[in-house]
Amino acid sequence: HSLSGSSFSAGGPGKGMYSKLYREVLNRYSWVESAEAFSSFHAESGLWGISGSCRPDKAGELTKAMVREFVELSRYYVTEEELQRAKNMLKCNVLTQLESRLVLFEDIGRQILTYGRREDAESMCGKIDAVTKEDIIEVVRMAIGTMRPTMGVVGVDISKVPMIEDVEKMLSAESMGTHSVGGSGGG
Repeated sequence: HSLSGSSFSAGGPGKGMYSKLYREVLNRYSWVESAEAFSSFHAESGLWGISGSCRPDKAGELTKAMVREFVELSRYYVTEEELQRAKNMLKCNVLTQLESRLVLFEDIGRQILTYGRREDAESMCGKIDAVTKEDIIEVVRMAIGTMRPTMGVVGVDISKVPMIEDVEKMLSAESMGTHSVGGSGGG
């Protein structure tokens, strides 16, 4: 999630400027208003995804761009610099969030409900540092190969948003390397 990144964050403008989504989607296409990764974990499952917003007439192109970015993580190793930056950003976010008592108590409750115990910050940072390039590819390949995507769409005109079956085809074609997901250059 931190590797894909978010476009901007509460940490101030520019904090996510080196994320893949910033460089490859938000910065490339002038019509993209936001592009960010998100995650949520639970005891036996989790949710990891990408969200974005744009003008209604560009919704199909944004979907294609997001699919491409997701699939790229399954094909190519991230650079050591990207991986280290993502790890540092995630550790910084975790530690900064834990400074808030409200977030700290929520985190304690979530960990106890999810894992049956609380993990300290040092242990969490150690797990973050242990993530490898191979881990990233493995997780993304598993997500693309074994799980069906889920979409949520909000807007006045959603007619240009591809149907979920089309997104599944895009993911399948892209992950197989057939590149049927087109898209025009930035504007």
